[in-house]
Amino acid sequence: MKCDTCRELMMAYLKEELDDDDRNAVAVHLDQCVECRRELEGVRRVLSVVDAADEPGILALVSDIIERAIPQRASDIHFQPTADGMVVRFRIDGVLHDAMELPKQQQQPVVARIKLMADMDTMEQKVPQDGRISIEVSAKQYDLRVSCLPTVQGESIVIRILSPLQQLPGIEQIGLSEHNRQAFDRLLHSPCGILIVTGPTGCGKTTTLYAALGELNRRECSVFTVEDPVEIIIEGVSQVPVNRGVGMDFAAAMRHILRQDPDVIMCGELRDLPTAYLLTQAALTGHLVLNTLHTNDAVAVLRRLSDMGVERFLIAEALLGALAQRLVRKLCPDCREQRPPTPVECAWLQASGIEDIPEQVWGTVGCDNCRSTGYRGRTAVHEVFVMDDEVRQMLSEGVEMEHIQRQAARGVVSMHYDAAEKVVAGVTDVTEALRVLRHISARDG
Repeated sequence: MKCDTCRELMMAYLKEELDDDDRNAVAVHLDQCVECRRELEGVRRVLSVVDAADEPGILALVSDIIERAIPQRASDIHFQPTADGMVVRFRIDGVLHDAMELPKQQQQPVVARIKLMADMDTMEQKVPQDGRISIEVSAKQYDLRVSCLPTVQGESIVIRILSPLQQLPGIEQIGLSEHNRQAFDRLLHSPCGILIVTGPTGCGKTTTLYAALGELNRRECSVFTVEDPVEIIIEGVSQVPVNRGVGMDFAAAMRHILRQDPDVIMCGELRDLPTAYLLTQAALTGHLVLNTLHTNDAVAVLRRLSDMGVERFLIAEALLGALAQRLVRKLCPDCREQRPPTPVECAWLQASGIEDIPEQVWGTVGCDNCRSTGYRGRTAVHEVFVMDDEVRQMLSEGVEMEHIQRQAARGVVSMHYDAAEKVVAGVTDVTEALRVLRHISARDG
């Protein structure tokens, strides 16, 4: 019996599931192997934690946490280990809120319960793991993506809450201003080329892409997607989930999709040069390609594609444009109130391109309906870059990227201006706009 292969035997040994001969063989081996005796104690501790995870109190606690998070519109549940136990937090409208604190004796059983639900290896506590849970709450089915990461205080768990059967969003629901809607529609209804939706993780890029697919999904159009994971099932669209375990990554899926006679392709994320080349070739051969990137603003996609190794003449030929976005919290409609803007708010509105500063702006108050935060729900602020002949020529001539981006930005209505318009309209406030846009340089609208 080898030391690195006897864990299952140890579990059976502790559970008294072995026959007499095997049990005696394990006992003899344990007498001779110090390493396996240590392993046995570790297995014994894990089994006791797993047993505790099956206790009614732990079962009820984990279910209660999940069932509390979903009605509060939480996108994520964080189980953060500490020296004294575990802090549970809900991410609501992009901001983390403390939900409860768990004592130390509940920390490992709660983690074990979640790992069991997510079909993870409860015996493995030293390497990261990913899993999924399907759960029904209030007669609605939810998919939970679970990430487990070992830390010095214990295993950290984060649960992403997904509703795969949620309604497909429409373009009119994603917060586009009239100007940005017109620019985005021009890009979206181009016969071929690459349209990029860009921004950091969690800024609503996938929602925007789904809204775009809803516009393009027609009987006379063949639409394919590559997604990780598929979040909304769309009738009439061929959706391919990424499965790296069998070699189906974004690039592999793209190669197969191009043999399926597509008109429109949505590739969830542009991560590497091979995928970028496939998308570029697809765009140049008559396909409309939608995908996402991570950049600060819309014109930064030019530098990002170039830095990835895509030749500039290909960028000039294939790229239609880009939409950049962020999510801002909306003022709670039940408790917001009007007041005169402060000097700081007036200065920001003016710097963002608002010429006529209003005498009154809406601000937060806080009530039971918004958890006393003053905000409820989120909307997006956008900017749209449309490739033009001058930028194409500068790319082809090898002009410095800084000058190209400066030229490209001249035709862009900035996210700051879009946010400022939403402040004037009472959708959000300056405090929230500054929180979200503080790392993005302001340009006048």
